[in-house]
This record gives sequence, structure tokens and C-alpha cells, in this order.
Amino acid sequence: MKMKVIAILLMLTLMAFLPFAVAKCGTKTKIQNTMSTADNAKYESEVDDNSQLDEDKILCGLVAALYKSDYSDETVKAITILLNNNYSLEPNKFDLSDNSVFLYTENADNSTQEIYSKIENIISSSKELLIYSDNKNVYIPYSIISNGNTVYNENYSYISPVASPWDCFSKEYDKNSECVGVSIEGLDYLCKNGMNAEEALNWYLPNCEIK
Repeated sequence: MKMKVIAILLMLTLMAFLPFAVAKCGTKTKIQNTMSTADNAKYESEVDDNSQLDEDKILCGLVAALYKSDYSDETVKAITILLNNNYSLEPNKFDLSDNSVFLYTENADNSTQEIYSKIENIISSSKELLIYSDNKNVYIPYSIISNGNTVYNENYSYISPVASPWDCFSKEYDKNSECVGVSIEGLDYLCKNGMNAEEALNWYLPNCEIK
């Protein structure tokens, strides 16, 4: 009888303690989630508020998002000219919260982080160059690769279609891809085969001038 009473008392004690234990665990989880949300909110607010980033940092992040470790310096310069030109004209077309569009140093892989200073140096020497058609600064669409030719688009009547057969040498090649304006992989091929950044861009933009 005595043992029964002790067992009942122990059970009642455990039952009384259980709600406090559950509440404590729930509070701990809530605090952890709040911290995570706060960190994410801080990061997202920095990205969304472009005023917190100077122009060089924005351009560096845009270039880094397209960067590949085997790109030549002239390729990076060509990409810099292209992105700087487009961002200065249409900043709203660039979603800076998307890592495929804009890459913070903190979010880059190790190989990209190592070349950030190199990207910054290239940017400092080419960020003043813009692209013009009939002396008017114009937006230039681009794709990672073409299917061997760029195509005409009535929205960009100042851009003529051109051949880009070297795109088929790239591992990114897709015979169904359609490119208006500039092929990034095509720029890289031309820059690795003797052209400088301006010459490579001029291949794709024969009606435009870089200055």
C-alpha cells in the first residue's frame, strides 16, 4: 500500500512538472527562430535598400554573379562595361536579392571571394565606359549563350543580329537557346582569342559605340 502511494505521488509530481518543461522547450525554440529571422531580415534589408551600397559595391556584386574562374581579364572587363551600362539605365531590372544576379562577398564561394579584389581593380579601370547608339546611351540585353547566332528584337532595333558560332564550343551550349544582344560565353571566347573587351562587345554590337 505504501509503495502504491509513493508511485501515485511520483506520477502526480511528473504530471505537474511536464507543462513547465514543454513551455520551456517551446520558448527556447521560439528564441532561436526569432534570432534567425532577425539575421535574415538584416541581410534582406541591406540588399533591398540600395542606398546602403555604393555604386562600386553594386557593380562588383553584379559582375561576381556572372563571373567564372576561367574567364579572362578582358572578359571580366567586357562584362563590367555591359552591366554598368545596363544598371545605370535600368536598375529596377536587377533583383539584388537574387544571388544569380547580385553576389555579396559573404555569399560567394571561396574561389570567387579570392578574386574579388581583381574584379574591383578591373571595375575601377572600366566603370566610366558606357554603350551608345547614335550618341544615345542604350540598354543592351544579353544571355549566357546563343545557339550560334544572336537574333533581332523589335524592342532593341539598334542591335543587329550577328553570328556567334564559337558558342557551340562552350559546355553551356544549348541549340535551343535564343540570345538578343550579347552572348557572355561568346565574349569570353573572343577575349581569349585576341580581342580586347571593347572589340568583343563591338562584334555583338556593330551599330553601337563604347566610350
